[in-house]
Amino acid sequence: MPKELKAESPYLRASTLLYLTRDALFRCVDRAVGEFGLTAEQYSVLTAIKHLDDPVRPTDIGRLVDHKVNTVSMIIDRMVKAGLVERIRDLPDRREVRLVITSKGEKALQPAASAVSRLIKEILSPLSDDDMDTLVNLLETVREKAHQHRRSANGGSGNK
Repeated sequence: MPKELKAESPYLRASTLLYLTRDALFRCVDRAVGEFGLTAEQYSVLTAIKHLDDPVRPTDIGRLVDHKVNTVSMIIDRMVKAGLVERIRDLPDRREVRLVITSKGEKALQPAASAVSRLIKEILSPLSDDDMDTLVNLLETVREKAHQHRRSANGGSGNK
């Protein structure tokens, strides 16, 4: 276990803890889904495809997982090569592609999703229902403020 973070500023302490927590969760999820031949990034893309309304495009996934489209495209390239997803060009605009999960992707996603669900429940188990509601509300507030800041810094475009 790492040493206690010593920071005078509660803002510095909060931001550092947010980063450290995000990184620790990412590593835990990466390990959990690795047992099913996925990376945490691939898992997030498969989950996005599964839960977004059709047609799912790389830009939709980028918005959901908060990555640039070219980053998402590189992840998808590797997933296509691995047989986890397919790109289909049947949209009205032939330059656009929609993404679908292959049967191999489904076979990996189902047990991985169960493993991640168990993992997150375990990690969050020390929190009461009220604590969980408070945590979710606080994280939504901070995330929205960060998005507002990013949009204003980018001239309102919201792009990374």
